[in-house]
Amino acid sequence: MVPPPAIAQSAKGTVWSGVYTDTQAERGQKAFNRSCAGCHHDDLSGGDDNQPALQGPNFRSKWDGATLAELYDFIASNMPKNNPGSLPLSDCVDVVSFVLKTNGVPSGQAELTTDIKALEQIVFTAKARP
Repeated sequence: MVPPPAIAQSAKGTVWSGVYTDTQAERGQKAFNRSCAGCHHDDLSGGDDNQPALQGPNFRSKWDGATLAELYDFIASNMPKNNPGSLPLSDCVDVVSFVLKTNGVPSGQAELTTDIKALEQIVFTAKARP
């Protein structure tokens, strides 16, 4: 799902500016292992029953141009598949951080927030842009 152009154009930054911390990604890995790895595998390669990979070129292509609000909202509303919407919101944003780290996005000094308005200002881009 790619956002309407107006959302991406109004965003103020991309994930490549260091939008999460290493500590947050570590928490995200623990939350992922508890709630997501059963379907998406420990290495985020995707499951045997067509659960999508959360790392690699297909993931990056699918979410390229979307805001982190969209990724966060998708996780918060739809995961885990056997109990959608049951993850604490703090776990959801931590999982987003772990997914970013796994996809080679660098960490920064501030943690991602659960504030949708703030997440709408950050665009996921498959590659760092000048």
